[in-house]
Amino acid sequence: MSEAASGPVRFAGTGEEVIGWLRERGAQRVRVEYCDYGGVARGKAMDVAHFERSLHHGIAFCATVLAFDIAGNVVPGTDYGETIGYADFIAKPDLSSLRILRHEADTALVMSTLVWPDGRPVEGDPRNVLHRVAGRMEEMGFGATCAPEFEFFLLDGDHEMVDVGVQCYSMQKRTQFLAEEYSLLDAAAAHGQLECSHYEYGPGQYEVSIRHRPVRQMGDDGHLFRASMKEAAMQMGNRVTFMAKPFDKMTGNSCHIHLSLVDGEGNNAFGAPDQPHRINDTCRHFIGGVLARLSELTAIFFPNSNSYRRLVPGLFAPISLAWGVDNRTAAIRVINESPAATRPELRVCGGDVNVYLALAAYLAAGLDGIVNKTDPGPAAEGDLDFQELPRLPDDWGEALARFEASELARDWFGDEFCRNYATVKRYEYDDFRRQVPDTERARYVEWL
Repeated sequence: MSEAASGPVRFAGTGEEVIGWLRERGAQRVRVEYCDYGGVARGKAMDVAHFERSLHHGIAFCATVLAFDIAGNVVPGTDYGETIGYADFIAKPDLSSLRILRHEADTALVMSTLVWPDGRPVEGDPRNVLHRVAGRMEEMGFGATCAPEFEFFLLDGDHEMVDVGVQCYSMQKRTQFLAEEYSLLDAAAAHGQLECSHYEYGPGQYEVSIRHRPVRQMGDDGHLFRASMKEAAMQMGNRVTFMAKPFDKMTGNSCHIHLSLVDGEGNNAFGAPDQPHRINDTCRHFIGGVLARLSELTAIFFPNSNSYRRLVPGLFAPISLAWGVDNRTAAIRVINESPAATRPELRVCGGDVNVYLALAAYLAAGLDGIVNKTDPGPAAEGDLDFQELPRLPDDWGEALARFEASELARDWFGDEFCRNYATVKRYEYDDFRRQVPDTERARYVEWL
């Protein structure tokens, strides 16, 4: 990881300059990518000459990718499959996202803006959803910077654990897997400045924090951080998983999202040293909006059947609809060490979130709270897992029903996205309900 400190190599020029920039850096191939609802990276790799020919009109893909479930099956009933004859949309490379990869030699990667052949945006695309929400935020006079903290398990090539025991923050445990850690972090450093990494609360589990960036850019960086980690692990003969709860009776994987609004001059819009908890009304209302809307957005923050297995007391996965100051058992933890860095940290998400959608949902709910001056109530104290407080929905079907009924979701994310996301997730939920887990069979088959 000798070059990781130098940070990502990103393109910052014009369309006329991009091919020269690629060739100067030795890039021979370009990956043109986007992601589906499960957060899975999709795309094509091409040589630089073909990329140059495709810059103006983009690259055609079968739109049915947005109808995939997590296993890549085509979900019926969306706007992207049989109803349009499995037709194409166009991936237009967004050159502001172009970067050089570190784990794939001589290769660059660019994220895409998805449009229909007539130029209309594909409104169900997760990246477009985040940009839609960010646009409304900017109309309100705000910007946003955010920083996710990802947790993941390092596994062997058969997806089994590489370690035993619980030794959170252990530097000796970290040293045991130092070569693997360096390879993973080197790959991830293509997508952001990695501020800290440490051995986490589970065996072979790590947490990595990325330095804050504007929310649109962090959507790309956070998505690609996970994708590159998984690819780099495979190159070593290992695997990593961001699955929310990969192992029974152990801690799960979280994705904690730190977010600050800034005003038109780039100043933090949340800090107020002379007010209670050193936060102002804008911050309070943002928190109030998130707490008020978490239940109807749970299907985004907890997108898979396994997500809900993480919602158990005592394992540092908040289950209460409450906020607190530096309280890790709260859904929203306020960090107020300095006015310039005052921010609410959303702690409920698992590592399995679609990063674009989680950022969009967090931001939309908070902005709705600012518009409506939503009071979050008093800050909670103590271990909230064992107090009588309102809880997040812990059932996937209930969460989907609340999402489907959400006017906020339709307003901020658009009807097209809400309709198609719900269709895909309902398909996955119905499939999940038809499966009989081995653990369930083992518990009941003898005695019932």
